[in-house]
Amino acid sequence: LFSAEPGVAELAFLVEDRWQGRGLGSALARMLVVEARDLGFAEVRTSMLADNARMRRLLVALGATLAYTDDPGVVEARLPVGALVSA
Repeated sequence: LFSAEPGVAELAFLVEDRWQGRGLGSALARMLVVEARDLGFAEVRTSMLADNARMRRLLVALGATLAYTDDPGVVEARLPVGALVSA
């Protein structure tokens, strides 16, 4: 987690290919969002390639909204930390 904007934490992590599909990404995302909330952030944001369907589904399941950016092929997710959904 890092912050370039007051109240907003930027989330970034990687699950190596051979470990994907085991729930690690969901667990990491949930833990980082909870940590952001506990640190006083109001929102978590992350950017990803638009074709990263697993990450898009994971974040939407947690309550994030997705939007395309000015950079073609890149999607930004915004998740108010109070909106964390049990997924």
